[in-house]
Amino acid sequence: MTPHLGSGTQGDLYLGLDLSTQQLKAVALASHTGREDDLETHSSFAIHFDSDLAHYHTRGGVTVRKDEGDDDDGVVTAPVLMWVEALERLFEKMKAARFPFERVVSVSGAAQQHGSVYWSSHALDALHSLNSSSASLHAKSLHSILHNSFTVLESPIWQDTSTSSECRKLEEFLGQQEGDQTKSRRAGQHKLAQLTGSRAFERFTGSQILKLAQNEPATYDATARISLVSSFLASVLMGNYAAIDPADGSGMNLLNLETRDWEPSLTRFISQSGGEIRHPSDQAGQDSLRRKLGDVDATGSKAQGVVNQWFVDRYGFRPEVKVITFTGDNPATVMAMQAERGDAIVSLGTSDTLVLYTTEHPKLQDVSKFAGNDNAQAEASLSLSYLCHPVDSRGYLMLYCAKNGSLARERVRDQYAQQDWGVFNQYLKDAQREGLAGGLDAKGFYYFDAEIWPPVQGVYRFQDGQPVTEFHLAVSEPSSEKSKTGNTEYANRMNVLRLCESQFMAMRIRTLRSSSPPSSSSSSDTFPSNVTRILATGGASSNETILQLLADIFGVPVVQTSSGGDQSGVGSAAWGAAKKAFLFGRKDMATAADGAKAQTQSKEARVLLPELDKTRRYTAQIPEYIRLEGLLLKHRRDALA
Repeated sequence: MTPHLGSGTQGDLYLGLDLSTQQLKAVALASHTGREDDLETHSSFAIHFDSDLAHYHTRGGVTVRKDEGDDDDGVVTAPVLMWVEALERLFEKMKAARFPFERVVSVSGAAQQHGSVYWSSHALDALHSLNSSSASLHAKSLHSILHNSFTVLESPIWQDTSTSSECRKLEEFLGQQEGDQTKSRRAGQHKLAQLTGSRAFERFTGSQILKLAQNEPATYDATARISLVSSFLASVLMGNYAAIDPADGSGMNLLNLETRDWEPSLTRFISQSGGEIRHPSDQAGQDSLRRKLGDVDATGSKAQGVVNQWFVDRYGFRPEVKVITFTGDNPATVMAMQAERGDAIVSLGTSDTLVLYTTEHPKLQDVSKFAGNDNAQAEASLSLSYLCHPVDSRGYLMLYCAKNGSLARERVRDQYAQQDWGVFNQYLKDAQREGLAGGLDAKGFYYFDAEIWPPVQGVYRFQDGQPVTEFHLAVSEPSSEKSKTGNTEYANRMNVLRLCESQFMAMRIRTLRSSSPPSSSSSSDTFPSNVTRILATGGASSNETILQLLADIFGVPVVQTSSGGDQSGVGSAAWGAAKKAFLFGRKDMATAADGAKAQTQSKEARVLLPELDKTRRYTAQIPEYIRLEGLLLKHRRDALA
């Protein structure tokens, strides 16, 4: 337990849970004044799956299946009963630490996205029994009460990559409606992205359900309800099936972003792919999946029920404790970071990610123009995902991820900057001055690992628009020692700068506000950005030199977010879930305005302002970066031909 406000008997608490890949975490928040900007961490607890529940034999919280040759076959799962037991273990740990359950007013939660849980026909009775007054039942463990409640004991999770064929079927199904069979999959990818926010990904829930319906139809038939990991956790707490929220539901390839409800063309396609026994309530026996998924809480913020009697009797919760709709870990983190519309949360970690809070999403349009292979930026849009905002009915979250993040920066540091961040930062400053003065004629792309977009691997450098093996100065005596030394120093500085520039320019290009994909022929004044402010987090966010470049490229302030000091869990998904419990579950809701609008900023936060002259110069380079991305993509295609 990590208390911060003491163990007094005064004040309400708001509980947030996060069932992530490796642990189940709880954060309790309190507010002295009842205002959002006064929320403070009361305590936090965690159960680590590998160590605290070692009898499930997971590694990193998951089970990786091996084929006959002892190689991974792409199937990655987690034991659903491990999650059930973890919830009980977590509350037992809190009880042993004398956590004041009686002060909790409401609870909400978050969980790893895309994972799915399959409830049996016996599950609802078992869940309802948690609300009974039977003393003998309440003496049983949660695990023993629910152990027969699942048709699939190993839940597929976000790391699973075994559904490539199912992804292809989903995309081809939609693409065939465009008429050109030779280009049906490409058209289907774009149509699926426009409907659901993403092209088909192996980790997404829709392809996982399709795989079950086709390969194990009897198991699919026996499944009464399908939950995401977040709604599963809420269901156990309530003793009843919980609705899926639109933010987490957006990670399924099944939810229509505009209607915030299940897309009937997709649910019917999957329903008809299985051979299931038809249910009388299905429309003409065609859409069993919609029944299995249940309703969507389109608001994302309802009090769906109260904590069930089993938890009340065991731990001392008040019987009126509200359970506010649970969401995914990414949307919950957005709430924890207190992002407003126009804010982009940039996490500079092993992978670099950008989550943009926007009012735009891929609009339905004529997808035939995307069917060919000549529009690189239209293809680049498929590397993005869009989710509904967890509580803002008019908001969306755009997700961009690049594999080559901090590890790429470290590799360039070691190779060109004497393995020293101080040297790296100085090179970055010096090279930016030199590069701007020289018209930014040199560019580099550093994909040490195969990148998501463009899908290439390798290091590529360009000078004056032409590929080069290394950056060089234009000197009159290239063979002289002075020239060689100068070239080496110049190359060192340029590689540091061009790496960071390419990473952040890729982010900016992906976040351009435009009704159609940008191209290399677009003029530099046609690149308005959706981003009005950046909230920087992750390991490299402590480097102000890197953040200054980020500010200069985007032309917006960059807030260097703090870790919360002695406030455990600040900025985490569990903290965001607890904040959601506060916003939508407190006793006095009269003062609760739109939870998405509240904005506070730590007085200690460091804000880096852009140098707008540099921004204008970087903006002018966007068409050339787009051209070079297309060149790299063509190079890859030619190599594969």
